[in-house]
Amino acid sequence: MEVIVKGQFLRDLSSYKNKTLLKNVYTVIKQMETAKDISAIRNLKKLSEYKSQYRIKIAEKYRMGLIIRQNTIWLVRFNQRSTFYKVFP
Repeated sequence: MEVIVKGQFLRDLSSYKNKTLLKNVYTVIKQMETAKDISAIRNLKKLSEYKSQYRIKIAEKYRMGLIIRQNTIWLVRFNQRSTFYKVFP
């Protein structure tokens, strides 16, 4: 699958310095790139009431917001769970 990283995702990610967390995000992105379809992506959940918005749980407190259409994944937001659902979608 093709993965496109939006600018806001990079700005969100740059505010975190925890190397273990960043390594987990990198691992998930690599997993998305090698996935043949969305069912191969772990911890992926479709957000209710939206057509193409999904979230991936990273660690216990962090969420990655993405949009999936056909074979393209847009990485849109990354935040702590407490604020993630206020800014995404």
